[in-house]
Amino acid sequence: MGIYDREYYRGETRGAGLFSTAPVCRAIILLNVAVFLLDRLNLVPHVTFQDLFAAHSDAIFYRGHVWQLLTATFLHATPLHLIANMYFLWLCGHELEAMYGPRDFLAFYLSAAVASTFAWAACNALATQRHPTMMLGASGAIFAVAALYALFYPRREILLMFVIPVEVWLLVSLYVAYDVFMIISGGETGTAVVAHVAGASYGYLFKRFDFRWSRLPIGVGRRPKLRIVSADPPREKPVPRPATTGPTWSPGPATASKPASSTAVVPEEQLDARLDDILAKIAREGRDGLTDEDNRVLQEASRRARNRRSDRL
Repeated sequence: MGIYDREYYRGETRGAGLFSTAPVCRAIILLNVAVFLLDRLNLVPHVTFQDLFAAHSDAIFYRGHVWQLLTATFLHATPLHLIANMYFLWLCGHELEAMYGPRDFLAFYLSAAVASTFAWAACNALATQRHPTMMLGASGAIFAVAALYALFYPRREILLMFVIPVEVWLLVSLYVAYDVFMIISGGETGTAVVAHVAGASYGYLFKRFDFRWSRLPIGVGRRPKLRIVSADPPREKPVPRPATTGPTWSPGPATASKPASSTAVVPEEQLDARLDDILAKIAREGRDGLTDEDNRVLQEASRRARNRRSDRL
């Protein structure tokens, strides 16, 4: 993620409520709720949102209805289906959005939605016996969000059925293992298990290969390169002593002063990766697990944030 997208660098004060954090997650949730309500109103007789915007493999591949790869993600069959997906989106997504920034998180969510729907549509089109024939719901994108969250915070606990605390890595693993088993066995579940597995796989690949929008060559508004300098103060050059007739003394290897460390210039891409690792380490081990070099990177980022805030004043 870009350093300028991080919470501590933007210099913004955010609250912890539903309406003060994670604007992308909030917008996605509100849009899903609005679409669900409009679908239930049935404003056009004999035509539903599901007919137009749910994913149909034949329509996608043979009639060119490619928009269904994305629009199907914003449709839900039942209120429970909607509530479960939006609950997991908020639970896992709001921290990922704070970590990656709104732009990169939005690109991740939408691309995960398209990728998971496409995987289902391709498998359904190639299958000899198609079931189900239509797909709708955000589950594929939600599995991507949950898998990415589990890679950063594996020991966090999530309330399964809103009651049972389960560590997120275990919960995601059990869901994916069940879906993989159903795919292999060919069992009928009434859900698009291929989209679930594809979404979880996309979340893993996104973290593994760092598919952030801000890192792509086509990304716009790229920030200038940053430079990390050593926190050690510069040392003064020794002043030569006048020649004397008495015995002279020179420091040994153990007492000789060390040369000042050279300035390290780190490209923004490498700096982003280092900051990602530091944030993940803080999540796993706390700040006590940071090395001196980790603290220097955080101090430099904090110093630059203060400078940018003072420039705006």
